[in-house]
Amino acid sequence: MAANPWQRPTTKNFSVLLKLLPFLRGRYGLFALYLLSLLLSAAGSLALPQGARFLLDHGIVQTRMLLIASIVLFILGLFTVTARAAREALATWIGQGIVADLRQQVFAHVLRLPAPFYESFRTGEVISRLSSDVTILRFGLAGVLGGALQSGLTLVGALLLMVTTLPLLVLPGFLILPPLVWINLRAGRLQRHYSRLEQDYLADLSAHTEESLNGIRVVQAMTQETAAEARYRADIVHLLEQVRRRIRVQVGASLVSGALIFGLLSVMLYLGGWLVVHGRAQMGMLAAFLIYALMATSSLSTLGSLWGQLGRLAGATERLLALLDETPEETRASAVEPPIPVAVSHKNPPASLRFVDVSFRYPSRPDIAALHHIDLDVAPGETLALVGASGAGKSTLFSLLLRHYLPETGHILLDGQDLRALRLHELRRQIAIVPQQAVIFSMSIADNIRMARPEATEAALRRAVQAARVDEFAERLPQGLQTHVGEKGVALSGGQRQRIAIARALLRDPRILILDEATSALDAENERLIQEALALLTADRTTLVAAHRLATIVHAHRIAVLDAGHLIALGTHRELLRECEPYRHFAELQGLGSHGALSQAPDTEESGFYIR
Repeated sequence: MAANPWQRPTTKNFSVLLKLLPFLRGRYGLFALYLLSLLLSAAGSLALPQGARFLLDHGIVQTRMLLIASIVLFILGLFTVTARAAREALATWIGQGIVADLRQQVFAHVLRLPAPFYESFRTGEVISRLSSDVTILRFGLAGVLGGALQSGLTLVGALLLMVTTLPLLVLPGFLILPPLVWINLRAGRLQRHYSRLEQDYLADLSAHTEESLNGIRVVQAMTQETAAEARYRADIVHLLEQVRRRIRVQVGASLVSGALIFGLLSVMLYLGGWLVVHGRAQMGMLAAFLIYALMATSSLSTLGSLWGQLGRLAGATERLLALLDETPEETRASAVEPPIPVAVSHKNPPASLRFVDVSFRYPSRPDIAALHHIDLDVAPGETLALVGASGAGKSTLFSLLLRHYLPETGHILLDGQDLRALRLHELRRQIAIVPQQAVIFSMSIADNIRMARPEATEAALRRAVQAARVDEFAERLPQGLQTHVGEKGVALSGGQRQRIAIARALLRDPRILILDEATSALDAENERLIQEALALLTADRTTLVAAHRLATIVHAHRIAVLDAGHLIALGTHRELLRECEPYRHFAELQGLGSHGALSQAPDTEESGFYIR
């Protein structure tokens, strides 16, 4: 089994969080204010015990002093609360901004990743990274990372003040610190491991949900609801098992740490009380020291509980940034040859194509050759049909022409220029494809068609709509072309979706047209309407047609016969009937052999893709 180049990342340290620093760009001022509010809130919290120390050491000798102390305490508390509120608001705003930028950048990047990426990476897992992992970041940046900074700063400040207040009482802390740190580090590593597994199982849940709902009609038709539910339930069981393990580690670490901390506080209280009783320390000093000790141990405990959550945050960050590390299509192609500009005009003449000794293997199936040394010329304005059984290589040729993949050997030339030397966007701007299953988005009919050329005028849109016969059914809809068609065009029939795809291709006005089984899933009436629209679409364009039904392509200029990735014959329908046994057998199975009506039909007959 071939190794998957897109393995799920595993986080071993928190350095990945530093990769989020570039996303602070444009927020440096807010971040400086956040750090200032962080310092002020910590300073305010650390100053409060000094007030208690002063009152206890000097006593309350008059009402005036009590009033002053109360006012000072109120002002100090208000200052601390205000700084803390500002810190939390700034942390939330900065975190949300970083997450929004990261989400947008990852989504834009994913749209430009090459086809091989999606062979090995399930769509549901990408969705999971853009949803559950982003959610972890959204709450983690402000809550976990901000909390860790606050607790760390408070811990350092409290320890320093403990040393300056009663240094002798700090000594027992050095005895308990090593086991306390070890417990929290160990628990943090385990929580990070289980959190990473949680995220992986969440990704599996998203992938299974996406697959099951996309294929819901097949699931229901094959009565596989119970099986799909069982797979989903198994993933939930695995997920809950990791949650249970993480919680068990978290609770265990909290119990042991809590016992050690309160044991330490008890020892400190006893020793401090002994010092006060024997006149070696004042009551205010002991009270302040114990408050600082509580603050330090509380901060240490918080850091321990946040340690595992920081690992979860780091894991989510790495999973998202791993997508950004993937090389997009244009960059991959540019590494092969420097791209050169191509002049694109809707008035350009039809393109010429040449496939020169083209061989190819899919990255996910490196042991199987999809194409073997294909040599093929397509003249400007020619309609070339590709015929062959499923898996013969028809769609693979189309994928190479669209440069979803690069040939393993050989070259594909457009007007004499290697496709690898052309800018990807400019190349694809010259091509339109009408697939077997039209891809319709959850938007209006007009917006679906405009995807081909967003800048097209209303008149151009109307011409494409009329030529593809879209207006015939759109006029009966509540809002005409502005009617929303639902997810994947569920509100439309197969023929209606296909006509939208043809209108999209017409509006694009391409130099090269690809028809990939464009009518194979339609009934006779819809096929007739689609064929009439396709006749307009193929006129004066270089056209490549893949079809199983020969009746739709017998009047192509030439027909190429593919078998297991080999080009075995090339010619007209009549020539292939005479000279190519596999083609003749294929035609006879469909009633188009030597005795079929179409075997003697003149090339001008309006049947299939008739040439104008």
